[in-house]
Amino acid sequence: MNRLIEKERSRLGAAGFWPKTRRDWLQAVASGALVLGGVFMAVLTALARRWGEPEMARLAAIASLIFVALIIIFVIPPLFRSARAEIALFDLPVRIGAGGWLFLALLAVVTLAAANTGNNLLFLIFSTLVSTLFVALAAGRMALRELQVQARFPDHLFAGESAPALVAVQNSKRVWPSISILVEARAVFDGKMHNRALGYFVYVPARSRVEQRIEHRFDRRGRWKVIGFDLSTRFPFGFFRLRRRLHARDVEIIIYPKPEPIGDELHLLPMALGQSETARRGTGHDLYSLRDYQPHDSLRHVDWKATARARRLIVREFTAEEERRVHVLFDTMRHEEGNDWSQRFERGVILAASLVAHFVAERMEVRLSLGEETGEYGRGRDHMYACLRRLALVQTPERVLTAVASARFWEVLVPPEKDDEEYLILLTSAPHGSIPTYVWRRSHVIHI
Repeated sequence: MNRLIEKERSRLGAAGFWPKTRRDWLQAVASGALVLGGVFMAVLTALARRWGEPEMARLAAIASLIFVALIIIFVIPPLFRSARAEIALFDLPVRIGAGGWLFLALLAVVTLAAANTGNNLLFLIFSTLVSTLFVALAAGRMALRELQVQARFPDHLFAGESAPALVAVQNSKRVWPSISILVEARAVFDGKMHNRALGYFVYVPARSRVEQRIEHRFDRRGRWKVIGFDLSTRFPFGFFRLRRRLHARDVEIIIYPKPEPIGDELHLLPMALGQSETARRGTGHDLYSLRDYQPHDSLRHVDWKATARARRLIVREFTAEEERRVHVLFDTMRHEEGNDWSQRFERGVILAASLVAHFVAERMEVRLSLGEETGEYGRGRDHMYACLRRLALVQTPERVLTAVASARFWEVLVPPEKDDEEYLILLTSAPHGSIPTYVWRRSHVIHI
């Protein structure tokens, strides 16, 4: 339905009514010609009968039937699609299904037949159909009344990975249960409104709460801004889908890019980092000294043999390893044209997320920079999730970087002065040969 609405909006043009393209103008002119031709033939048929020309009346009647057939084939379907799209734009709380249209058509036929013939049996059937219509609308509205919805998602969600969500519906009615309730979330993603189904509840008893644990999958990274919920039901006959809209406070759901196992060649990058020892206390592996136990020391470092000989607690101190620091720099600029730019950019996002997750798992101090936006060094899972959040929200650039701006960009991105305290990994879409020499000397370059 959303694709149909967008298609009709683009077809109708900015004014919403006048055709926009040449093809639309030709279609409008042809449709108008068919309608005028059919009307003209119908008038000619009536005039020919009045003039006493049976042959002319017969030919005009045949021609008018041909025009009617052409109108049914070429004019009615586009008008029906346009009317359906325009009705959808009003966002009515009632949607009519195939069974509902059939029911309304039957009601219209019975109404016309009863009015024309005055048959009591037809009036009885008409009353039954109207009663059924009233029951369908009233029962559906009753099922949607006094319902509250709660939805809880995990704190960390990854694109392409199923995650459990807890959806609960509270029925505050005292007597009437709610039957066949579909819960959907209204969310804004990538500047567009989306309705995402959360769960289907067959039966919610009165004055009770029903919960469902449902697996959800988000295919793309980014920010989902949930602004409310839609409750709908087809109860009791399935003719209509009635909807009730609930508003909620704006809640953001951040979908992280999913890290992937990195290649064998990247596993060798941190091998040379942090292997030299210093003559200072730290958390290395070689023994530095023995000393008396202090309250803040860990019992894992107690030397029990020395403790037994000295008859007091003795702990071991170890040499400290040099700080292992890695700087992952993701070049977010667009350096050249290409139809596959979006796919390359997304691959770069996933690779940056994979590198951050890998080095955090290696207990290294990691910094993530996105273009000219420099991050801070950090360790642990909290720092990893903060980096993944930044990667989830990074935007794809549209404009290509010019040659003059590119030279300045490299100087800002990688300053010429050398920093020996970090290992720099540069992810870039710049073509080979366009990266300055000092950048190559300072960093490990990965082209995306």
